[in-house]
Amino acid sequence: MLHELLKRSEDLGATFSDLRLYDVDELSLFASETMRQVTSMGKDKGGSLRVLVSGNWGYAHFTKLNQDIVRTAVESAYGDERVNIVLLPPLHDRVEIRTKKPVTKSPEEIMNDMIRLRDDIMRADPRIRSVNVRFTNSRIHKEYFSSEDREITLDYELSNISVRAIAREGDVVASASTSMATYLGYPLEVFDPNEIVETIKRRIGNQLRGKVPKGGDSDVVLAPDVVGVFSHEALGHLSEADLAINGILGNLRGKRIAEDFVTVVDSGRSDYPMAHGIVPYDDEGVESRDVKIVDRGVVSEFLVDRYYSAYLGERPTGNARAEDFRSPMLIRMRNTYMMPGDWSKEELIREIKDGYLLVSPLGGQTSPDGTFQFGIQEGYRIVKGEVTEPLRNVGISGYTLETLGRISGISKDFGMWPGYCGKGGQSVPVSTGGPYIKVRVKVGGNE
Repeated sequence: MLHELLKRSEDLGATFSDLRLYDVDELSLFASETMRQVTSMGKDKGGSLRVLVSGNWGYAHFTKLNQDIVRTAVESAYGDERVNIVLLPPLHDRVEIRTKKPVTKSPEEIMNDMIRLRDDIMRADPRIRSVNVRFTNSRIHKEYFSSEDREITLDYELSNISVRAIAREGDVVASASTSMATYLGYPLEVFDPNEIVETIKRRIGNQLRGKVPKGGDSDVVLAPDVVGVFSHEALGHLSEADLAINGILGNLRGKRIAEDFVTVVDSGRSDYPMAHGIVPYDDEGVESRDVKIVDRGVVSEFLVDRYYSAYLGERPTGNARAEDFRSPMLIRMRNTYMMPGDWSKEELIREIKDGYLLVSPLGGQTSPDGTFQFGIQEGYRIVKGEVTEPLRNVGISGYTLETLGRISGISKDFGMWPGYCGKGGQSVPVSTGGPYIKVRVKVGGNE
């Protein structure tokens, strides 16, 4: 029937059509000191048909497939008749990303694990007043069919556990968060839960006793977690083709913006356990390839879908993603990271006489003009090449192109962290990562 629907769309005037089928089993749990809740449990199943008619897109999504879907999609096509896309050769493939420790526990057993984790964190520091623990697991089955004779099936599982704690000592209130997500199975078996407890304990303690930094431009070492968020938020979004063509990177392709040891990549594949943006094929049936946004200091490529691949004359990258079958595909990042260099972390720190080591981000804002501002939840002062007192209430800000040009050293160390990225009202799993870098940025703090 699927092939019949694609053929029928051609009979009704479509020059290209594709079908996406989604079948997702999801479990989501929440626990705090006062609440235990199953926030989501069940199956989300459906699909969408997309047709290209007279240079215009038409769409229809469904939870039950029938012949009327084709006419609905064709009749919805409208626009300026200027849509042109890259067509791809026939391909049949099936990809199954196997988990090492699949989630086999019942919701009750998982909730008990969350309660134990919550209690361990509460006991770690008596100043902690509140702990929220969230767990999500999604078993995902996707199928893609196109009029080019592309048939692709994807099966994989993503799991995530995230924690947020709030503490108080006198008039000082502190908060800390961390998360572990993976495609390898149950996070509390893939990773050591004690790492979550120790991370929250350390960050809470630092926030409660930390010093507020003085403001102004400073030499800093950014840890992989911060470098990853910078690569994603401050640079990655600017390289999404729908934003890039009218943005600050649009006229900079082929031009140098950083030293030749700076390379920033977006990839749909990664062997790192917490690589959350695994996309072997995107939602347009395009195989993922690595994209060097910045290649040895030079603006190189943008992230594209089929339309912008044709518009820019760029080889498809596999960056068209949708949150679910009801949502249109948008150009989205996957695993975005800065490549490692030749320094050690210790060598970078020793280079700083009076500055900061900034370890973990806490939210932030970026703008189309390339300005950024990130909060930092874990950081330390560096004095004469030595890491000293912790910081609190610290943030960094700057201009993306200027900051990239100020990077003066990159470590061999590398790390990657999971997250979710929002765009156009949709959220998709991504990962960010990188090495330690030495750079000069504006550091600020407030009491």
